[in-house]
Amino acid sequence: MKTLTFGQALAGFILPLIAVISLVLTGNNIVIALFAAVLVESFYCLFRGFKWSQIEDALIQGGSGMLGAILIMILVGIMIAVWMASGTIPSLLYYGMKIISPSIFLPVTFLLCMLTALATGTSWGSAGTMGIALIGVAAGMGMPLPLAAGAIIAGAIIGDKMSPLSDSVLLASASSGTPVFDLIPCMFYTTVPLGILCFIIYWILGGRYASGSMDMEAITTLTQGLNSAFHINPVMLVPLIIVLIMSAKKCPGFLTFTCGILTGILLAVLFQGQSLNQVLNYAVNGYVCESGLESLDSLLSRGGALSMGQIVFASLMAGMFSGSLKYLGTLEVLMSKLKLVVKNSTSLVITTVGVCVLLMLGGGGQYSTLTLPGAAFGDFYKEMDVHSAVLGRTMEDVGTMIEPIIPWTVSGIYYSGLFGVTVAEYFPYTIIAFLSPLLAILNAVLGIGIFHCSDQIHYHPFWRRKDK
Repeated sequence: MKTLTFGQALAGFILPLIAVISLVLTGNNIVIALFAAVLVESFYCLFRGFKWSQIEDALIQGGSGMLGAILIMILVGIMIAVWMASGTIPSLLYYGMKIISPSIFLPVTFLLCMLTALATGTSWGSAGTMGIALIGVAAGMGMPLPLAAGAIIAGAIIGDKMSPLSDSVLLASASSGTPVFDLIPCMFYTTVPLGILCFIIYWILGGRYASGSMDMEAITTLTQGLNSAFHINPVMLVPLIIVLIMSAKKCPGFLTFTCGILTGILLAVLFQGQSLNQVLNYAVNGYVCESGLESLDSLLSRGGALSMGQIVFASLMAGMFSGSLKYLGTLEVLMSKLKLVVKNSTSLVITTVGVCVLLMLGGGGQYSTLTLPGAAFGDFYKEMDVHSAVLGRTMEDVGTMIEPIIPWTVSGIYYSGLFGVTVAEYFPYTIIAFLSPLLAILNAVLGIGIFHCSDQIHYHPFWRRKDK
């Protein structure tokens, strides 16, 4: 195998990175951007004297390493559709909306948007449906819209970050090489304290509006729409409970999601009046809600194996890119230089945070931030005896959390247009977004939630310090 100099290896990493960021900034799909990175790296290696057979082997090895994660992604797409059809997710949303009260409106807004994103796996969908309804209620109470928008966005992104149905979780899991049910408990170490802090702050900030009156028309419309379109019953939550229990017992993801799918199919047939063929069609093509309420239909019409196409292809391209960097020696050369600077787990996590922030500020967007660092740092985490779940968590702490507070990102533009407030206006109230990278660094400094490669990933509420 041909050996690269440091300058050649650096060029082999930077050129594909430029291709990704340039294509993303010009509005191209992340799949195309990552495919371009694979092409650039491949042609560069040809130019450096590698044989095509060597390059092809590297791409195949990298892509094949993603197959396990891709299978889980497809199962998640199926489960989302089945849980919509079974009334599991609609029942969860229905009961959540029943707890709204003027005295606790702002913290409940945070919790409801988190619950919606957690159940559906989409922060945008949560903000665009539940968030729109709640911001209308906030306006009726005389609450500043930036404050309400901040609570909505914070809840939506924290729910998205922790949902096993979320494409960001699946992508971070795949690119870091971490099972989903190892990544999620590892993320508790940064997400739980921030979530509690946000809840307390929103409770305090919302206290001055506790005596206001609420216009519940938007919420009532949603609950009535859910009631008319589905048979709402606590029994519908059984598939969710089964998945949570199996996840807590560390059952394999394939078995866990399969059980969730099968129980969802059973409930859809027995309680929602769906035929088996209809549910199986939803499992492939996605559930289509026809409640007659446009906002509700847009939230619940989702899922299906085919809906995971983009994230599957993005993961495959990311795996091939990672394979080309790894097996052709680019990363080995770069990491040998990085070792001179990175001496322990603390500096490793801080470096990862810095790279992720630079990618986001440079316009790479969420998907780039959740894929490229995985390719760049995966082997280095192993060499430093730091669990890949810490890498996945760090990418999520930056990639998922800070995008809404950067004005030129897709999320920043989306939320600003959705709520009619600028990013600068809602920024101070989207507390979890700008504190997340800081807590990731603080945890690394204190050795909190820093697992070794051989460790079993468990969340300990009373944190124990790990050796760095």
